[in-house]
Amino acid sequence: MLARVRFSIPDRPGTLGRVTSAIGSVGADIAEIDVLESESGRALDDVFVRVRDVAHLERVAAQLDGLQGVSVTGLQYPAPPVTGHADLELIDQVLSRPERGLQTLVDGAPHCFGADWAALVEYGTDLAAVSSVLTVSSASPGPEHVVLTSPLRLASVRMTAPGAAEPNSGTALVPIGTGPLGLVLVRSSGLDFHRSELWRVGQVGQIVGTVLAPV
Repeated sequence: MLARVRFSIPDRPGTLGRVTSAIGSVGADIAEIDVLESESGRALDDVFVRVRDVAHLERVAAQLDGLQGVSVTGLQYPAPPVTGHADLELIDQVLSRPERGLQTLVDGAPHCFGADWAALVEYGTDLAAVSSVLTVSSASPGPEHVVLTSPLRLASVRMTAPGAAEPNSGTALVPIGTGPLGLVLVRSSGLDFHRSELWRVGQVGQIVGTVLAPV
């Protein structure tokens, strides 16, 4: 099973090599490493690893946490596929049948961007508040779980399900074109959406909104 480990390391030669060696030492295979950011002498990376189960993933995380200067900041299990072109494939699927393109986007975006479920919402004319939930993906717990108070903008936002004590681990709000539609991506547990992930899904939202605007 593919999992994702997000970690912070000193941004200097040799550190990433120690990380990859540590992962190999506990029998996990690396599928890909993404550099999310590098500033103030430290880097934030995502490593996608193939593990047997949750216990194996926890061993990987513990091994990394034991390295000097390395700090594991989050885990996601299972993780989205590592194809390098998942977002382009989603756009192709959306545009191949534009008459149902928005539903295809909602159905395909969770798998593409490593979310548990998604929803398509419509905002009022001032784009300040959600007026309705138009559709949700198959894994959604229901439209009543879309509880947003944020204006329509590309952002990682806090969203708490009805009756829950804590917000979802990560919720991304993505404008579809210039509005009034927005895509909501939800990770019930695991990792928040990093700004590099938001940029990717934001580009998809702009492309889909531009092409489907006349539909």
